[in-house]
Amino acid sequence: MRSFQHGRFKGAGPNFWITTFVLCVLSKKEAHGYELFEMLAEHFPNLCPCRGPSWMGAGYRILRELELQGLITSRWETGEGPAKRTYSLTPKGKVLKDQLVDQMKDLRNQIDRFLQLVEGEEV
Repeated sequence: MRSFQHGRFKGAGPNFWITTFVLCVLSKKEAHGYELFEMLAEHFPNLCPCRGPSWMGAGYRILRELELQGLITSRWETGEGPAKRTYSLTPKGKVLKDQLVDQMKDLRNQIDRFLQLVEGEEV
C-alpha cells in the first residue's frame, strides 16, 4: 500500500501536520512564529508538545527549513518591543499546501471507507 510505511501512514508524523498547519495558516494571513505555535497548541494540543523552550526551538527549525525550501518567506518587523520575524506564504508554498490538503482529504476518505467496513456498513 503506497501510503503505509513502517507500520504508520506516511504523513502521520508531527512534522507533516505542523508543516501543513503552518502553510494553511499562512495562506490566510501573515504570522509570527510564536503566534503560529500558540495557534497550533490551542487547536491541536495533543499533536505535539507545543509549549516550552525545547519545542519552540524545534518549531523554529521547521520554519527555517520551510524558508530554505522556498515555501515561506520572512521579514523582521520592528516597532514597539523586540523585533519579530513575520512569516508569509510563497507561491511555491501555496502549491504544496494545496497538495498536502488534497492528501489529507484522500486519507480522510480512506479512513471513512475503512471504518464503514469494520463497523459492518456497506462500502
